[in-house]
Amino acid sequence: MIELTFGESPAGALKLAKSRKQGENVGGAVAVFGGTENEQREAMKPHRWSGMTMEGSSKDVIALTLELDIGDISEVDSDISKRRKMFDNLFTDFPEELERIKKQNQYAMLRLQEAKTSLEPIRMWISTSDPAEMCGMYFICHLMSDSKTPLSVVSIPTQLESDNCIIWYRSTGEVDAEKFGAFVQYEEAVSGLQRSVYAGLWRDLVLENAPLRAIINGCVISVPIEFYDFTLLANISEEPIRIGQVIGKIIGQVPGVGDRLLYLRIEALIQSGEFIKLSVGTGDHPYSVVIKRNDKKSKKFH
Repeated sequence: MIELTFGESPAGALKLAKSRKQGENVGGAVAVFGGTENEQREAMKPHRWSGMTMEGSSKDVIALTLELDIGDISEVDSDISKRRKMFDNLFTDFPEELERIKKQNQYAMLRLQEAKTSLEPIRMWISTSDPAEMCGMYFICHLMSDSKTPLSVVSIPTQLESDNCIIWYRSTGEVDAEKFGAFVQYEEAVSGLQRSVYAGLWRDLVLENAPLRAIINGCVISVPIEFYDFTLLANISEEPIRIGQVIGKIIGQVPGVGDRLLYLRIEALIQSGEFIKLSVGTGDHPYSVVIKRNDKKSKKFH
């Protein structure tokens, strides 16, 4: 079985989950940032793997990270290299990362094409709150529309009560590795009708080919590229602030938006004069740039 994720973080966690057995001894954290001294000491201690044992191996896991909620999606199924321009924009500051992601996606597409003929089952892991993951599921249903390859999907819960607290999940990237085994219970087969409907939804999105796709009232909707700008305008004042702080705050507020998209929108708003750049980034850390709201611009519009 292919375990398919639409992000690198969930792929890494799922690979770890499939390489462990419940109750086995595992080493503690290599390094801990933040927390009290007691919490840091506890994190460094070896412990028993609490996650459920999963069938298969870590080699079953592949990540298809096409970021299908962003940019031109007109020819993804025939030539994923058409996404190169979008990735160039997203990772302009990280050329090595760009090349690695390209190879990773080429491998994932090769495995998926092989599954069309071998009929190897594909299990997709998604959050219905994440537009990139929902678009990924629609795309796979389109890709497999002429194949009898068995498809199933694990939709992770939006919230989970655990240890007297409620955990909210906005994407599979937020799932701890030890939770994946338990979440298999949410797996559902994708019926022939669902495959056809989801493939149709993908074709609709391709016809619209908007610059951005978002989740609105539980549905994937084509939206303008400025869709998330209101969150930036609400979180950046005339007081200096680092880009990384802004991005971290918004990701905590708004489900389904990624850090790279927010960074590009901040850059666009700097170019338009809405924000002012007060410093340059240090090394390969563009998020360290300090910015603020342009008070003259804000007075003009408010």
